[in-house]
Amino acid sequence: MKAALTMLLVSGAVAADAKMNFVFSFPDTLRAESYNSYGLKVPGVSPNLDAFAAEGTRFAQAHVMHTQCSPSRCTMLTGRYMHISGHRTQTHLVQDYEQNYFRILKDHGYYVKWYGKNDALSAESFNLSVSEWKGSIGYPSGSNAFSYPEAGYFSFLSTGSSVPGNSTQCADYDGVVDAVNWMKNSPPEPFLIFLPSRGAHPPYGAPSGWHTKFSPEDVKKYVSLRPRNIPGMPVYMGYENGIPHWRNLSTLSDDTFYKIQSVYLGMIAYTDWIFGELLKGIEESGLKDRTAVFFSSDHGDFGGDYGLVEKWPGSLADVLTHVPLVARIPGGVAGHVSLAPVQTADILETMLDLAGITDPFVRFATSFKNIVMNGTEGDMSRFVYSEGGFHFQNAIDIESGECTKKCPTGLYCPRGKEEAQPGNNGSPRATMIRNNTAKLVYRPTGVSELYDLLNDPRETKNVYLSPDYASLRNELTVSLMDWLVLTSDVTPVKQDSRGPPKYPYPIGPDPWSAISPTDYLTINGVISDEDF
Repeated sequence: MKAALTMLLVSGAVAADAKMNFVFSFPDTLRAESYNSYGLKVPGVSPNLDAFAAEGTRFAQAHVMHTQCSPSRCTMLTGRYMHISGHRTQTHLVQDYEQNYFRILKDHGYYVKWYGKNDALSAESFNLSVSEWKGSIGYPSGSNAFSYPEAGYFSFLSTGSSVPGNSTQCADYDGVVDAVNWMKNSPPEPFLIFLPSRGAHPPYGAPSGWHTKFSPEDVKKYVSLRPRNIPGMPVYMGYENGIPHWRNLSTLSDDTFYKIQSVYLGMIAYTDWIFGELLKGIEESGLKDRTAVFFSSDHGDFGGDYGLVEKWPGSLADVLTHVPLVARIPGGVAGHVSLAPVQTADILETMLDLAGITDPFVRFATSFKNIVMNGTEGDMSRFVYSEGGFHFQNAIDIESGECTKKCPTGLYCPRGKEEAQPGNNGSPRATMIRNNTAKLVYRPTGVSELYDLLNDPRETKNVYLSPDYASLRNELTVSLMDWLVLTSDVTPVKQDSRGPPKYPYPIGPDPWSAISPTDYLTINGVISDEDF
């Protein structure tokens, strides 16, 4: 058996003098627990990812470094936590003076091809980091299932679309079709293909056949949504001044939230089908034996749990931080499950390691090459970290302003109003430290959280103020302080002359001129059926 395994590893390995290709599928808004291989009992949601995991390594505890689209991607692509570089809002992206993993790969000969949404790089950074890109993202969701201003209008629940999922009018699918065709036509190697698609980003509505794939009744047989309005939880979760209040969700029935959950699972199933088409395309291209494939997401979704919808920039709940992560590497192990905690930036660090690339750029990711190649467990004692929320008024004004400009009927209007509350009461800053047994979320100006994950893995009992957990709270608080001190700043690679520049010194073009207005639905790939 050992000899057979050795033969398998050698036969699938990339030639020593060649760098392997990378394909990174990164759909938006996928929480780990909504996949069958992560424990979901609803049958048939994710057959392609489950089969893919059997060919590689599945990471049971992968967490994002932020729970919003742009900050999560910025932290992942730089390997630096948000408190280092300040990528706290949706419109403060990685700049040309900042190093990032894609830029390192491109500088070392990789052809970097990007299909999908941005929410990561400034215009100048794109030119430095990506060889070619196309903004293929999204699919139609139908219309709002409720009329304004009735309760439920701001729940993001849609009617579903009449457009079939295999239509190239669905840009998530079209992007994969383009990528596969490109791989089949003698692409430059080595390459990295990045596919950041809409995935299951709200509104909750999917193409024809997928929107109703799972009924609420079927979901109820296997899923028990987390309770609503739990005492002792952060303000954003409550009826009084939280998401249910601002989105007018508190009077909705449990059946409505199970409908949201069922449609969300349909969106995941559709995304899983697209991923299956990508895998078939890689095999048909003849590149499978020299192409490593990674699958993950930027954050999860409430999906009706706690009586909540979408995500929240100040929330660090597991349904938002815990994402699927599966990797298949030529010559690597198959069917391995790693229980050790990892973070999404580790994916890019592993790519560098697999490519044999070193760089002096300081970052805080850890390669999991040894895990995927040799089937080791990883660091079971590791803490992972995530951050969110706002404190300074400029960030609050930017975030809330993007949401409120389409009030009163814009779906993000309530979120903007909540974030703009006086006294920083909307989404106060928060920092998370977590391992496999316990989790602390510290909010200096809000309700902090502590969970005993061994006895409360679904995070329904906040024991932060419990005397029985004082020792654990203090221990995690000290560990959090250690982390903040050790990661609080980094020394740039580039050095500057201490003398003055030659006078006069020419002024370059305005780096902010490429900023354009943001529409939260359009940027996340929500396509109207009326566009077709």
